[in-house]
Amino acid sequence: MSRSYKGILAKTHRVYSGENLQKLFNVSANTISNWVKGGLEPTDNAKPYLFNGSAVIRFHKARLERTKINLRTGEFKCFGCKLAVFPELSTMFERQQKNGSVRLVARCPECGSYAFKFPTQADRDLLAGNLNPNTTVDCPHEENEQGPGGIGTISNKTDRVIRSANDRIVYKWQFYCGKFEESTTDAYLRSIRLCEQVNSGKPFEKYTIADVSYVRDCLVKSLNAEGASRRSKSTIRHIVSHLTRFFEWLIIQDGFKRLPRDLPQYFEPPKRVYSEPLPPAPKEYPSMKMAEELLNNMPDRSRMDLRARAIFAIAFLGALRVNTLVSLRICHLNIERKCIVQDASVVRAKNGKSLIIAWFPTPEIFSKTIIDWVRMLEDDGFNERDALFPSSSWLNGNKKLRAENRPPIPPMSTGYAVTEAFSIACRNCVSNFTPHSARHTLSAERDLLQLTQMQRRAFSENMGHEGEVTTIHYGRLSDSERVEVIESISENKGVSLETIPDEIKLEIFDRIFEGVSQFAGMDKLK
Repeated sequence: MSRSYKGILAKTHRVYSGENLQKLFNVSANTISNWVKGGLEPTDNAKPYLFNGSAVIRFHKARLERTKINLRTGEFKCFGCKLAVFPELSTMFERQQKNGSVRLVARCPECGSYAFKFPTQADRDLLAGNLNPNTTVDCPHEENEQGPGGIGTISNKTDRVIRSANDRIVYKWQFYCGKFEESTTDAYLRSIRLCEQVNSGKPFEKYTIADVSYVRDCLVKSLNAEGASRRSKSTIRHIVSHLTRFFEWLIIQDGFKRLPRDLPQYFEPPKRVYSEPLPPAPKEYPSMKMAEELLNNMPDRSRMDLRARAIFAIAFLGALRVNTLVSLRICHLNIERKCIVQDASVVRAKNGKSLIIAWFPTPEIFSKTIIDWVRMLEDDGFNERDALFPSSSWLNGNKKLRAENRPPIPPMSTGYAVTEAFSIACRNCVSNFTPHSARHTLSAERDLLQLTQMQRRAFSENMGHEGEVTTIHYGRLSDSERVEVIESISENKGVSLETIPDEIKLEIFDRIFEGVSQFAGMDKLK
């Protein structure tokens, strides 16, 4: 069984316990012990061990990059999992080749395959048990070489890695972040590590007002920096918010109560950072007619093509964000009622918001595409508990679909398929629209409809906005479009609301949201 851990990545700014690593990589405690023996250094010498995410990444990258040419003493390149490993000495033996050469053979501790190596004299000494008792298993002779796994203090000062003194308190903070979304936790950790980096890894318990003020000044200077170091006002506001909240939590923790009580307030930047900038340029989005053309021109030869079409269609039917869209299950789509159940206890919804979304007014091809997609899934053996957009491994004739009492097929963990679907739709288009542009399109369509105030509010709430104010930030008109609209009004080219009877206006839009009110307050749609 291969154990190259391809596609499994620790997060750079996180801190992991041994148990966390076991769950992340699906390995045993013995494997984590082998990693430590093979060069994965804990964040400190205290137990239970904690591991910095960046250290875990470097360790696995180094093992993959090492070849039979640059293996360390006692280290083998396993041909099963393609990793550089230190096998158990009890499994190591010599084997005579037909050409007279000798090579060492040992069992890989991670995948169980045989690993081979043409031994050096140091390897022979290791096999014979002539280890230097004052060194680790991977350094039998005292040499001025890179530390195990490239982690920790090493001889080359230009490549020195600073071990964080704050990992244990950051690990505790991660438990506090359990009430946040995963992406929010990652944003907090990025800000915390930035603060740590600015002060050269200084322990948080030794922070002074000067240290916090220095972080604030560096953030303000980054407003006018060049290149990748430049940060926007919005980014700085978010970082300040994260650090303020973290230090408010920190000063009440055991071991940190001697910190100044007003320390978090010194992150506050000058008022000019909070000043409103000029409005940004209007975001590019397709008209509904253009979106229809893009969908019509998308390929439909394979199941992957059909999945891309369905993803593109439902983005406009429900104004769904990427994470919500990709985490839907078949049961969340009610074709008869023409609505989508955004159940935040199951799907990855923004701010944990549950909502019943009526299908927005779109050309018939959008609803037909998603209906045909669901029918195809049901014919293939998918059921209502399965992901609405399963991964490719399940779409291409997987025999396990027909198995009795099989577990539900989980949704995809990332939104890559959504981004790819929009890229496919725009492959022959001058503009490259993003998944979020569908929300701008629908907002612009709302302004084209002659709606009452109540209907406009219903439209906004159907997009997940608490009020109409949020919706107006989507689908903004360009300068030329705005001038044209003003001119049409002055020339009386527009259609006046007074010219359309109220009963007709209400009927047009109320049909769109028919049935929504009767589901309000329900947890699930049956």
